[in-house]
Amino acid sequence: MYYSMSRLSILDVRWADLLDTQKNASFYREHYNPYYELIVVAEGTVNLRAGDDRMTLCMGESYLLKPWEPHGGWESDGANGKFYWVQFSCTPGMNEFVLNRASDLNIVHAERTELRTVEVRHEDQLIIPRLYRSRHRYKLLDLFDQLRETMERPEGYFRFQATLLLAEMLRGIATDFLEHSHLDTAFPISYITFRKLVNLLNNSYEREMTKQALERLMDRKYEYLCQVFKKYAGTTINHYIQQLRVQRAKHLLRHTDKNVKTIAKEVGYEEPFYFSRMFKKIEGVSPQHYREQDAAPDKHTAK
Repeated sequence: MYYSMSRLSILDVRWADLLDTQKNASFYREHYNPYYELIVVAEGTVNLRAGDDRMTLCMGESYLLKPWEPHGGWESDGANGKFYWVQFSCTPGMNEFVLNRASDLNIVHAERTELRTVEVRHEDQLIIPRLYRSRHRYKLLDLFDQLRETMERPEGYFRFQATLLLAEMLRGIATDFLEHSHLDTAFPISYITFRKLVNLLNNSYEREMTKQALERLMDRKYEYLCQVFKKYAGTTINHYIQQLRVQRAKHLLRHTDKNVKTIAKEVGYEEPFYFSRMFKKIEGVSPQHYREQDAAPDKHTAK
């Protein structure tokens, strides 16, 4: 069984500890808790019962329990190891993942979230096996030991630190599983070029960007850059530049008393009339009308 967890999920560590099954008889009683629980065997072997399933976990193996899932130990000669455990909440919750949806494991994708002018949430799904033996189990155990110590001796931002450690453990398990699935997780060269181009435009949109300048800075033909940008962004380079300029102009109109001519020049337009025309084309209203309608009441002067 596998679970999918959104990259944007909120994790919150509640409890964490190391349990010695040889010294703690309560392990063999049935337990329930309202949180997810991640178990990783630290030493020896551990006989774990989860619902109707019984298994023997070896050092480095992890097991993920669902909220309120009945679990405990079962008696067997020789199984008396130690395991780390952490209980945590996850919002939104994890969903069961069907293995025959293997195509969903392919994380090689590109959406318009790279564009600064688009407000879209991209929720990558991390796939976490319920039962797994990581190839990097010693690193996993070291992280768990740090987590236990953090929770045992709380100080400062210990809850934040605990959440970071848990996230790193889940990332490690998910990444190891993804690599073990033998899927091609490398992004195409065209996508890397697209990201470099977007970064360049985000940081130089207010300057004149000629065809020759783009070719020199990107070391690619202009026609290829236009093709790649259109493929991933769904719009043209020039239109994105105009959007970036208008985005900055909107901020200045809301939060400063600068006049339209000054704002036009600051965002890259030498001609105020052309700026107003482009602004209205994108926003549907003139810059002055936008300021009168939407400027914040606490507007202040920026010198």
